[in-house]
Amino acid sequence: MIAKFHDSPSALIFNSGYDANIGLLSCIAERGDTILYDKLSHASIRDGIRLSQGQAFSFAHNDLEDLKNKLRSKKGQCFVVTESVFSMDGDMAPVREMLALCESADARLIVDEAHATGIVGNHGEGLIQHEALHHNCFARIVTFGKALGCHGAAILSGELLRNYLINFSRSFIFTTALPPVAVAAIKTSYEIFPAMFAEREQLKELINFFRQNQTIHTASGKTFAFKPSGTPIQGLVVPGNEKVKAVANHLAALEMDVRPILYPTVPEGEERLRIALHSFNTIEEAGKIISALKEI
Repeated sequence: MIAKFHDSPSALIFNSGYDANIGLLSCIAERGDTILYDKLSHASIRDGIRLSQGQAFSFAHNDLEDLKNKLRSKKGQCFVVTESVFSMDGDMAPVREMLALCESADARLIVDEAHATGIVGNHGEGLIQHEALHHNCFARIVTFGKALGCHGAAILSGELLRNYLINFSRSFIFTTALPPVAVAAIKTSYEIFPAMFAEREQLKELINFFRQNQTIHTASGKTFAFKPSGTPIQGLVVPGNEKVKAVANHLAALEMDVRPILYPTVPEGEERLRIALHSFNTIEEAGKIISALKEI
């Protein structure tokens, strides 16, 4: 069912997005191979790469020129890893251009679609499929713990990679499978979210509202700026762990649940409020957040 929706030859279920990234990236690169990954890639991607036998190098965030230069120095088989929607900044990878670079350099593209599944595309199919690039992508990781409200993940790939993972992916082999109740929840979510057109339109309205309020001038004379994002992840940079926690506490006192993201989860000086928009949020609620921030 999942493979059919994502127009993929196969979909191999893992217990979580973390397990999927660990299981894939730890076993595909052999000694002498190369993994290139976006500098802002999720911790699960980094951990999987650390467990692999390949040599790994990061490239500057969404920087096609840096990726191109790194590809010139690759050895053995080369895998390029990115997120389609980045979990902390909310911006999107230039996947079409990245795929073109990979094809010209005989490298294989792997894309984590955790924050795009259910959100990006006419039916929530994710960025790669929405851009009709999925048949040229080595592997996609879709997760069920974000927009789908479930638990687990799937690696979308060709049958050869699926069979390889069944035999060599340790986080797939040496763990207990998802319980039937979790599988039923995933199945139900896939029956529902593709037709949630109104909800995705509501998200677009909320995103546009925040894009029109990118800079916050506070009553105390401070100025904060949102990270550029066209997705439901809106990050307001408030440098300093204590400062961003104080702003989050101010919002919490007004019954707004907005979590602070602290160093070392993000680089020092890039601490932020991570506003995660939901389709049940209203424009009035979004305006309430902006007004509350201006009062600080």
